Amino acid sequence: MVFAAALLGLAATECVARAGPAADGPGLVRDWGTLNAVCRGGRGDDPATRDACTRRDAVDRRLESAGWCYGRPGDAGYQRVWRPCAGTSR
Repeated sequence: MVFAAALLGLAATECVARAGPAADGPGLVRDWGTLNAVCRGGRGDDPATRDACTRRDAVDRRLESAGWCYGRPGDAGYQRVWRPCAGTSR
């Protein structure tokens, strides 16, 4: 039930994801974090968990296409955060 509430709070994610090249990176990063928590913390047999993972992956692709990177080369998993990619003009 908590996961479903978190997903309902992300209705704006789809609107932001369609905003074009000038998408709100920090807003997408926030949405990605919420969806990632639901995806990783949910039960594998719960459709809400699968939906969160699918939506997180879509936000992931949107961030990458907007010039954001998840970590830097050599970062350990716990060090990875979303940030504008180095050397991009976006």
